[in-house]
Amino acid sequence: MTTEPTSHRPEKAAIGPEGIRHPIEFLFADHDRLRVVCAALERLANDCTAEDAQENAAFALSYLESELPLHIADEEQDLFPLLKRRCAPDDEIDTILALLNDEHEADQEYQLRLLEPLRSIAAGAQPADTVEFGHAARAFSVFQRRHLAWENGTVLPLARKRLTAADQADMGRRMADRRRSPVAG
Repeated sequence: MTTEPTSHRPEKAAIGPEGIRHPIEFLFADHDRLRVVCAALERLANDCTAEDAQENAAFALSYLESELPLHIADEEQDLFPLLKRRCAPDDEIDTILALLNDEHEADQEYQLRLLEPLRSIAAGAQPADTVEFGHAARAFSVFQRRHLAWENGTVLPLARKRLTAADQADMGRRMADRRRSPVAG
């Protein structure tokens, strides 16, 4: 399986005092970052001793501990409620959002299974069970890619179509505030 080199990581968007100017595009970019995390996890699943293993583990660990909870909060606290208010009944958003909310809960289970092994690898050691780590890392990656397909293919295009400029401005401010908060997430 070919994965993206870690040197091609998408950069985070700068967050100014006015907030995130384009929150939907910010979420698309965060999805790109999550795809790179999945690639790093797959590289680790294939070889925890590779030359870039510590770097990949530190990168994935940082995202899972810091960025993923913020991303989930962006969606559950801002995007999803706005979509429920703005979408037409034939958009069938309630069904899609129920599925995605359930998947966000599963994210936490996967995340917990990956944190300790990633800490070990980032510190230059091996996980207690490399086979279990490999299974968990691959499962997380498959799960995330399916989840991102729903969000990028359906949810975010609907957001572009249905959310007003005021909705997006408010959402961007809330997302920025979440990231500036010392106790974010």
